[in-house]
Amino acid sequence: MNLVLIFLIIIIFYAYLGYPLTITFFSLFAKNPVLKNDQFRPTVSILIAAYNEESFIEQKILNTLELDYPKDKFEMVVVSDGSTDKTDEIVKRFAAQNIKLLRVEGRVGKTEARNQAVLLSRSEIIVFSDATAIYEKNAIKKLVRNFADISVGMVSGNLHYVEQSEGQMGLATKLYWNYERVIKLAQSKLWTLTGAVGCINAFRRELYHVLPSNIIEDFTEPLMILAQDYRIVFESEALAYERTTQKAKQEFLMRVRVIRGGMRGFLYAMSNLSFRKHFFPILQLLCHKVLRWLVPVFLILFFLLTFVASFNASNVMAIYLFIIQIIFYGFALLGMVIPLPFKVLSIPTYFLVINAASFKALYLTLTTDLEATWETNTY
Repeated sequence: MNLVLIFLIIIIFYAYLGYPLTITFFSLFAKNPVLKNDQFRPTVSILIAAYNEESFIEQKILNTLELDYPKDKFEMVVVSDGSTDKTDEIVKRFAAQNIKLLRVEGRVGKTEARNQAVLLSRSEIIVFSDATAIYEKNAIKKLVRNFADISVGMVSGNLHYVEQSEGQMGLATKLYWNYERVIKLAQSKLWTLTGAVGCINAFRRELYHVLPSNIIEDFTEPLMILAQDYRIVFESEALAYERTTQKAKQEFLMRVRVIRGGMRGFLYAMSNLSFRKHFFPILQLLCHKVLRWLVPVFLILFFLLTFVASFNASNVMAIYLFIIQIIFYGFALLGMVIPLPFKVLSIPTYFLVINAASFKALYLTLTTDLEATWETNTY
C-alpha cells in the first residue's frame, strides 16, 4: 500500500514540479536562438472575435489605435459573432479610423468566426486578440520581429494578469500564470512551444489551419502549425494585460471550458503529428498537459487509499498523509465560502478549483461533444 502511495506522490509532484524543473534544466543548455529583426515590418491584421462585448470593445479599439506599428501595414478587424448588444454599433463609430467590422450571423462560435476572418484577410501576419486584452504599445513589433526567422510559424505573446483586490482568485491566478510562463520560456528555448496565449498570439497567414468550430484555437492551432514543421516561440516582451477572475465559480467554469478545449484539441491534433518527426513536442504534451489533466484522478485515488490505510494504526505514514489532505482541502473549501484573511490562503482553493475543473472536463470529454459557443457573462 505504501509503495502505491509513494508512486502516486511522485506522479503528482512530477506533474506540477518535476516536469517544469526538468525542462528548465535542459533549456539552460539549449542553443536554438530565434533570429529576430527589430526592423522587420510585414503587413499585420489583428482579429478580435467578439460576442456581446459592449463593456470592453471601445477600450480595446482605443488601445489598438495607440499601438506603435506603421498604419499603412496594419489593420484591426472586429469579428462580431452575432452580437445582440451594442458591440457592432460601437465598432462602426470607428470606421473612419480604419477599424473594420465583420459580422458573422448565426452565432457560430469564436473559432469559426476567426476562421472566416482569416480566410478574408490578405495580411502576411495575423494576430489573435480578445476584447478584454490590453496591449503594450510595442506589442505588435515585439511579436513580428520573430518572423524574420523563416523557421518560426507562430509567436505567443506574454500575458500579465491584473489582480482584482476584491477577488478570491487574484493572487493564485497570477502565481499560476508565472509558473506557466517559466514552462513556456523553457519550451521555447529548447525549440518549440506546444501552445499559445489565446489573447496575444501571431502566425503566418499562409500556415493557418481551418479548425472545426468546437476546437479551441489557442491550443490546437500551434500544434497544426507545428505539424507543418514550423517553430512556435514565446516572446516575453510582447505584453498583454487581463483582469483575473474574482470568484472561484468563475474560475471553475472558465477552466472547464479551456481544459475541455485542450483535451479535444489534443485528440484532433494527434492525427496530424508524427511520433517520428515530432517526438519531443508530443513528449512535452504528455508530460505537461495530459499528465496534468489526469492529476485529479490520482488525487482521488490517493485520498481514498490513505483513508483506507489510516485505519491501520501502525501505518503512521498513511495517517499523517490523510491528516495533511484533510487540512489542505479544509482550507480550500473554506476559501470558497468566506474571504480568508491572507491572500496566500487562496492557493489551496485555486488548486482544488483547477483540479475539480480538470476532472469535470475529463468526464465531459469522454461523454459529450464540446459545444462551439459559450456565454462570456458566465465567467
